[in-house]
Amino acid sequence: MPLIFDSFYLTASLFGSPYLLFKMVTSKRYRTGLNQRFGITTDRTGNKPGIWVHGASVGEVITAKSIVKRIDEEFPECEIFISATTNTGFSVAEKTFSDKNVFFLPADLSWITKKVILKKKPNFILLVELEIWPNFLISAYKKKIPVIIVNGRISDRSLKAYRALSYISKDFRKSLTNEMNTFCARTELDAQRFRDLGIADKQIFVTGTMKYDNIPTRIDEGVSKELKGLFHINDDDLVLVGGSTHDGEEEVLVRIYAKLNETYPNLKLILVPRHIERARDVARLIEKMGFVSVRKTEAERSHYEWQKTKKTIILIDTVGDLGKIYSLSNYVFVGKSLIPSGGQNMMEPAGLGKPVVFGPHTFNFKEETELLLKNDAAKVAKTEVELFETIETFIRDPETAKEMGLKAQKIINEKRGATNRNIEIIRNIIMN
Repeated sequence: MPLIFDSFYLTASLFGSPYLLFKMVTSKRYRTGLNQRFGITTDRTGNKPGIWVHGASVGEVITAKSIVKRIDEEFPECEIFISATTNTGFSVAEKTFSDKNVFFLPADLSWITKKVILKKKPNFILLVELEIWPNFLISAYKKKIPVIIVNGRISDRSLKAYRALSYISKDFRKSLTNEMNTFCARTELDAQRFRDLGIADKQIFVTGTMKYDNIPTRIDEGVSKELKGLFHINDDDLVLVGGSTHDGEEEVLVRIYAKLNETYPNLKLILVPRHIERARDVARLIEKMGFVSVRKTEAERSHYEWQKTKKTIILIDTVGDLGKIYSLSNYVFVGKSLIPSGGQNMMEPAGLGKPVVFGPHTFNFKEETELLLKNDAAKVAKTEVELFETIETFIRDPETAKEMGLKAQKIINEKRGATNRNIEIIRNIIMN
């Protein structure tokens, strides 16, 4: 029953309301999209069949790119609209799908999900990587809207959670296992976990990981050249990029950079924090550690004056530019991995043929980590000392570093094809 989930959400909100109110007052991040989250959104007009594509955050939104492009090409008579859960996911979706209606996923309260589904009138709902909200799924089921999972993955923890939800709510169990739904799993292990939830074998397909189809293996040279000019990067400079960094990692990278720069004065450091709202704090850290912080938004101003007498560290404070920044690099550290938070996507720089190093905490990217490491296509550094030594080895032995990057790029190319397999299944569903 939806009432079960409504009661849970409202109770949690009641206990957390002082904190949430404080955050809404003090942080724009918590106020963004509130109207849409509470169901205040535009009605979809017209008679075109509608396909609602949802990606929770940046990774899922980017993964959706290839499948949305293929659906547009094959089914121009359909209208695709996109939702996201996080602020960064929404920002990237607006940028990636600028020609489509992009909105925040409504809060998972039964009356809100019903309202938004009535407004958007989807004929199909396509979820990327299985972000299941019970009331949303139940509302779709009651409206007889097929749900298609692409790039489906399910962890042990999620399996236990969905089992528990199925036990306490018959409506949820029916909405998950009903025969209208289709599950395109990344691996056979994911497929088996779907079966363990009671989903019929005929509804499950192993199609691989779509994210490899969206990983660029080259960036337009004109774009890279323009960025090099913007950041005053010369042809003989070496560039270390810290991508998707989290609190604590920037300080480590700046210390490592300070040491390496004594021996390699042509080395430059670019920091790309995972959350751009941390840019001000990271800039203060850089200044405190004796360097000049140059934000991308500052460098883009025509009147900005570079300080030639001090060493600069470039700080990216814009959304959606990480891939372009990786193209400038000679070496890449992928963040959220020195701290026990699960890592970030290391396949993006790998696709560009860059030598990649990350910390020991990459449990959110277990498959990708194992694939790169077993093929000697990346390095893991467990400590700050190991990270320093790895980057210095890259600098001293550029041929080995280059070979490592090419191995990683080859892996990406060999893993492509999931989008084609998924579109075949989607084609049968739409045409029936």
